Amino acid sequence: MKMILVIDRIMTGGAERILVDYYHYLERNGHEPYVFALSGNKEQSKWSEGLRVVYGTPGDENNLIKKTIQQISLLFKLKKMIGTVKPDGIFSFLEKSNLLTIVVPAPKVKKAVSVHNVLSIQYQKIHNKWVRRILYRMIQMAYNHCSNVVVVSKQVKDDLVDNFGVKPSNIFIVNNFVDKNQIFEKTEENIDNFVFDPAKKYVLNVGRFSVQKAQWKLIKAFSIYLKKAKADVELILMGAGDFAEKLVELSESLKVSTKVHVLPFNTNPYKYMARAHLFALSSIYEGFPIVLAEVSSLRIPFIGSKKAVPEEMFDDDIFWEQCVFDSLTNEPDFSSAVHEEELQLAKLLQKGIEDNVFRENVLLHTQRWEGHNDKTNQFLLYDKIIGMTQ
Repeated sequence: MKMILVIDRIMTGGAERILVDYYHYLERNGHEPYVFALSGNKEQSKWSEGLRVVYGTPGDENNLIKKTIQQISLLFKLKKMIGTVKPDGIFSFLEKSNLLTIVVPAPKVKKAVSVHNVLSIQYQKIHNKWVRRILYRMIQMAYNHCSNVVVVSKQVKDDLVDNFGVKPSNIFIVNNFVDKNQIFEKTEENIDNFVFDPAKKYVLNVGRFSVQKAQWKLIKAFSIYLKKAKADVELILMGAGDFAEKLVELSESLKVSTKVHVLPFNTNPYKYMARAHLFALSSIYEGFPIVLAEVSSLRIPFIGSKKAVPEEMFDDDIFWEQCVFDSLTNEPDFSSAVHEEELQLAKLLQKGIEDNVFRENVLLHTQRWEGHNDKTNQFLLYDKIIGMTQ
């Protein structure tokens, strides 16, 4: 069977990783996948190597009139690709791609779209209430017109139903899972840009240095924890983004720069994860962070914000509450000011680092979910939804 996978662009995000992995899964199972990327080029990401990709445009337009013309052009280009490939199904990732996939004429092709974030929080950045209202209405109409809306967590489904009026019957929850064998193999690779001291404990965070990931909260909380720490602990932040320098400057202003290490993005974060004592997810929101599935596969205890750590990973909601903090502010704050959420996170860090019973319980209460944590299970559900299997 032939499948077209549609995505905004192929960069280094979670949705892109899922697309690439699903592409290779389809190929291994005798299917013929293609990719339609709304924008970009083949030099933009190593992940696109070996993929059959059609790029709609080199980059996004900022001007409203030009942007409208561009979207119409993308619609015709995807329609042309559908006519050429004659796919049995189309599976799309992210909102622009989802809307385009839903409206493109293809009456005999089964479509599925996927939502990877809590959209009501993601779109808080749109301050114009009329623009936001129009966007909400477009999402509502589009997802109610598509009978196969795949979401990565219960939280994302609840958000679509409660805040966008999407029919629950259209929504399927499929968590993000991982390839454990690949992860375990990669943990054996050498680390050449950092030396782990076996006498110390390490807290790890992996993700873009951005507003959403909110690593400034983690640095502040860590600096609070260090004042009462009973262990020799250091914090590692790994990623790339606009906030890299500001995070370094914040650790310096809080006088914890010798304890905080800002490392560049690495295509193999697993060799670092395997040496971590605790994983801390400071994100303001997430859909279902793949990084937690990766950490869970290595049986590393983790903590994070309420809107980032999915409830369904735990078999006990009451214990889940003990592993999360309320992320209350969405604006970046690189000052030395401390907020209530950072005090909460500091207490969580202390539990996650020093309380062995708590650490064991994190692994115990996520053990059932971990039993299903296999990427093949995720893709088998995709196949069933899109009609690749019965």
